[in-house]
Amino acid sequence: MLSSILHDWADDPAVEILSRCAEAAGSGGTVLVVEPVGADGESPSTAMDLRMLVYSGGRERGLSDLRALAQRAGLSLRAVHPAGYIFVVELAVEGN
Repeated sequence: MLSSILHDWADDPAVEILSRCAEAAGSGGTVLVVEPVGADGESPSTAMDLRMLVYSGGRERGLSDLRALAQRAGLSLRAVHPAGYIFVVELAVEGN
């Protein structure tokens, strides 16, 4: 489970993190990503986006952005669970 981790990182390092999680999860495993993605799933906070850029070079992402990162890391989107202003994104190792 990654909780508010990916938004700290630019795309390439975020893919590397997800790739390592996929490797650790192994066949049949699940990776959970907990991130604030905005009420509609695609409009995260602009203020937080700016903070992440300045603090660490990261950025806020919507669900489509997280899906694209996951695919690059060999993961597929299994389910999305809204939980208030954050979402729990359930990812599976591709082929499962």
